[in-house]
Order: sequence, then structure tokens, then C-alpha cells
Amino acid sequence: GCGDGVISEPLMKTGHFVAAVDLPTVATPTHKCNVSSIMAGDAETLAFADATFDLIIASEVLEHLWAPESFIDEASRTLKARGFLIIETPEGIAGLNYDSHRNFYTVEKIEKMLVPKFTLKRVEWLAATGSAQTPTIIVFLEKTT
Repeated sequence: GCGDGVISEPLMKTGHFVAAVDLPTVATPTHKCNVSSIMAGDAETLAFADATFDLIIASEVLEHLWAPESFIDEASRTLKARGFLIIETPEGIAGLNYDSHRNFYTVEKIEKMLVPKFTLKRVEWLAATGSAQTPTIIVFLEKTT
């Protein structure tokens, strides 16, 4: 999901090609998410060739998926060797309090799910603010070659 483009727009401004995959009900020609290309699809079955991307960002995505392990397989397949995956998700079981969240995560749970395909490089935490009732974790991972 590309949201409103808060992440993709700065990447595009620095000359990067940004492809977004969003649900068919969201990925319409009038959707304004500031990306180079948007396609309707499913994060669990990506319609891209092997080794397409240098970076995949899953911001507020993993917790919504029916089969997050399928997304991890697809991210690994479509990333180039030594490519990076950034996952942002609410931290802990309180993340299930949000509408349509099917899964909750901790850093340890993400790391366990991603090994041996990815290596944990860095973790950042965002405090719960405003309407967010739980802290957010941002996990930076590198594809294991």
C-alpha cells in the first residue's frame, strides 16, 4: 500500500522509480499516492520478475495480510541480491485493536519469521502519538545472498 505518498514522493524527487502495489479497490487511475507506477495486486503474490528491486517498503502492510509468510517469500524473490526490506508495523498484541489487523508483531517475531532470507540490520521505534495507541517498530533488513 502506498498510502498518500509520504514515503514515495521524496524517493521519486531524488530520481528513483517507485512502483506501488495496492488492493484493486484502492489502485485506481485517480488514486493520488505520488508513485511512478501503481498496479492493482496483492502483496502475497507480487507480479514482478525475480530480482527487480533494490528496496521494498512495507509500511503498515504486514499486520493486514492473511499469509505474511507469502509476502516474505515474494519480497525475497523480487529483491536483488543484497537488497533491502523495510517493515513498519504496530508493535505488540495491542496492534490487533485496529480494524482489519490480522497479525501482531514484535522485533523478535519479525526476525524469527525472516531468517534465513533476511538479516536484521537496524530497528527504530516510534512512540504512540495522536490516534496511534501502540508504538510502531521500523525494521531494516538486508536480503541474505
